[in-house]
Amino acid sequence: MADPEPGPTEAPKTSRSFLPTSPGSWLVLGLAVLIAAGGLIFAWTRLPHNPGNTSPEAGFLRDMQAHHSQAVQMAMTIRDRTADEQLKALATDMAFAQAGEIGLMQGYLDAWKLPYSGPDAPMTWMGHPLADGELMPGMASEDDLAKLSSLPVDQAEVLFLQLMIRHHQGGVEMAQALLDRSDNAMVRDLAQRIIRAQDNEIATMNTFLEQRGAQPITDPLPDSHSGM
Repeated sequence: MADPEPGPTEAPKTSRSFLPTSPGSWLVLGLAVLIAAGGLIFAWTRLPHNPGNTSPEAGFLRDMQAHHSQAVQMAMTIRDRTADEQLKALATDMAFAQAGEIGLMQGYLDAWKLPYSGPDAPMTWMGHPLADGELMPGMASEDDLAKLSSLPVDQAEVLFLQLMIRHHQGGVEMAQALLDRSDNAMVRDLAQRIIRAQDNEIATMNTFLEQRGAQPITDPLPDSHSGM
């Protein structure tokens, strides 16, 4: 039985907000959300039943919005600083793609009449509810985000690649956890799309790091996030 329908949607409260702040970032986010909204309208009649306010599907969509928002922020920061056209193109593609997926995730929650925030702490659906100040898998710290803007550009490029590889690894882990817990066709399709895209981008970013004589962050993600 699905949970009772809550009241009107509201801004996320259980996940940390990493929405972009520069005008260019908001332009990218706005355009991508409009594109995603068109796709959602097309697929509206195929949307499976409401899985419930505390379901893995709802938790995944809420948490992945915050996860994607930080990726958009990091991508737009380096896009505006770098003179490397390949890196600039990659960062732009990432920002558009992940902003579009944010629009889809919000659209699914809207279609189910579920709020953008839930009653549980982030990551509860994965069996690892986060304590205050704890980050989701792969998320960058506030200090690292500040360094992307303050370091010399060549150092910021390396840090961006290291942080975004780590960020993607965490996103892939979260998407795989959804696949392990859900039979909802459209949310599973989104999770599979995230895994494919981010695995491909990880390979590209590793190549960019090698070209700069640098290595990715090698510390493993905490096992406790798997909830297995």
